[in-house]
Amino acid sequence: MKLKILPLAAALTLLFSASSFAEPLTIEECLATAMKNNPDLTAALEMLNAERTTINQAAAPGRPQLSAGSSYRRGGSGDDHSGYYDTSIGVDQSISDWGRRETNIRRARLSTDAARADYEETVDTVIQNVYSAYYLLNRAVRDVEIARTRYDNYQKRLDWARSYYEVGTKAKIEVTNAEADLASSKLTLVRAQSSVEQYRAQLANAMGVPLMAITDVVDILDYEEWGIGLDEAVSAAMKERPEIAAKRLRVEYAAENVTLQMKGLSPSLSASAGYAFGDKSYFDTDEWYAQLSLSIPLTDGGLTKSRVEQARAQLRQAEAELTSLENYVTLEVRTAWEDLRQAKESLTSAQEAERAAKATLDLALGRYQAGVGDNLEISDAVDSYAVASTNTVLALYDCKNARLNLEKAIGGLEYGK
Repeated sequence: MKLKILPLAAALTLLFSASSFAEPLTIEECLATAMKNNPDLTAALEMLNAERTTINQAAAPGRPQLSAGSSYRRGGSGDDHSGYYDTSIGVDQSISDWGRRETNIRRARLSTDAARADYEETVDTVIQNVYSAYYLLNRAVRDVEIARTRYDNYQKRLDWARSYYEVGTKAKIEVTNAEADLASSKLTLVRAQSSVEQYRAQLANAMGVPLMAITDVVDILDYEEWGIGLDEAVSAAMKERPEIAAKRLRVEYAAENVTLQMKGLSPSLSASAGYAFGDKSYFDTDEWYAQLSLSIPLTDGGLTKSRVEQARAQLRQAEAELTSLENYVTLEVRTAWEDLRQAKESLTSAQEAERAAKATLDLALGRYQAGVGDNLEISDAVDSYAVASTNTVLALYDCKNARLNLEKAIGGLEYGK
């Protein structure tokens, strides 16, 4: 039975995959898939969930602690032996530890908030990776179209050369050169198609589903105007960047740790009560008890002093790391902002060059078709137009990628904003 079931299941899986992705994938669909499947997000989320539990752990010592116990013992010598049991139940309650518990709770909450900011940073990174892979696939698909246009132009040129050679108006070398250029353009087309497959795999991996079969995606590589001032971008990054938020919370955590360590020699007050009963051979031992305890540490051999010094050093380290991160983010924003400005200017130049190359190509094709153009002229025109078109696609990609990097630099990529 298994030999029949497994092939059927595999066929159904393939059919479902083909039908699920028959339509071109949108960037929104890719992002939604990544949010569900990317393992980096799962790891970051579970780290956040684990950190949330530390709040209850810090608060637990301030809650009543209930305990119960029971034992049985038998012993003696020779024929004289006896047994007895003890059973007890008790409750302990910390009344005050002079702020240590409250400080631990604040530290746990700060640490949880920092973990939440770390999770948001992971979300931003995953989104950036999906967008980047999506743009690369868009670019690769357009490169294939450019390579195919180049191939088609060389095919027309070969057909014309052969017809001219047959009627004796062109030499054999015209046909030979046309065949060589066509073969070269075929190789370029094959390589471009191979790049598409590689970027499909990269996009699937970015979504967390490496074996997903992606047939096509919606092209979103067109230019969209987006402007933001440099000062505004830097200011937004200081407010929105999750890494900075996490580092600031860790500075607060370090400050709370100094407060906690300074309470190392603080008193603690607690209360306890319970009831015990048992049987010891010939009489019962039932009793209740209530106790109030005050503990006042007098000295700990310098342990508290050393811990306070260590905590203060860690605080200074956290503050320095925050300053370093703010400096790095400022540089990252400035670099991304300048890259976007340069990409916009490059796109304008590339589009002008492409229009000029297209006009030259049309003229060269017309001349060659009319039998007055030469081999070198049309080869230069075809290649120049292919290069110009490729440069335009590259400039469009650079604009998209530069904007993506700037949005990531200012912390604006969180899913669902």
